Amino acid sequence: MSGPQVEIGGRFGRLYRLLDWPVRLAGLNLLWLAGVLAGGVVAGIAPSTVALFAVLRDDLLGRPPRPWHDFWRCWRAEFARSQVRLGLPLLTLWVFLFYLLAARGTPVVAAVAVLGVAYLVVLGYLPAVLAHFELPAVAAWRVAVLAAWRAPLWTVGLAVGVVVPVAVMVFVVPAAIPFFLPSVPAVVVMRVALRVFGSLTGPVR
Repeated sequence: MSGPQVEIGGRFGRLYRLLDWPVRLAGLNLLWLAGVLAGGVVAGIAPSTVALFAVLRDDLLGRPPRPWHDFWRCWRAEFARSQVRLGLPLLTLWVFLFYLLAARGTPVVAAVAVLGVAYLVVLGYLPAVLAHFELPAVAAWRVAVLAAWRAPLWTVGLAVGVVVPVAVMVFVVPAAIPFFLPSVPAVVVMRVALRVFGSLTGPVR
């Protein structure tokens, strides 16, 4: 995988890169699934997700990664700390779901739903933050909040770019799920996040 690379320029180069993305995303998705299983499913979700975003980050920044090597290197490095930095926030989604069901049929349900959506928006940025910055948990959350609320139009675009392909896979092409979920939403999030992070460099550092 690390042999000599042939540069293809012009229209053929752009076409090649466009056609190459589905193959790369499918490969990364299978790596993500392998990482989840390697961590016993529950403990494997957080490090696999951070590793997926880290590989996509390097690719989008023009630093061609070695997917297998880079994914597992990041997976091992993130296995313990990602449980706190990403695993716990993911588990809190069940808390919001519990309160949403408990508040069903009461005036409180609207407030819980709004809080839940806001939380999901911030949580959507979190894996990208962890892959892009070397930050502790609290600082990573602060950056995710800043990214979500300082760039509202990008955040809306991110939400649409995630919901639409996920809905298509779930309701139209479920056979694509093992190959492109979560890699397709992840590349959308990472692409948007890299644009937003440029304006946050000052506050982060």
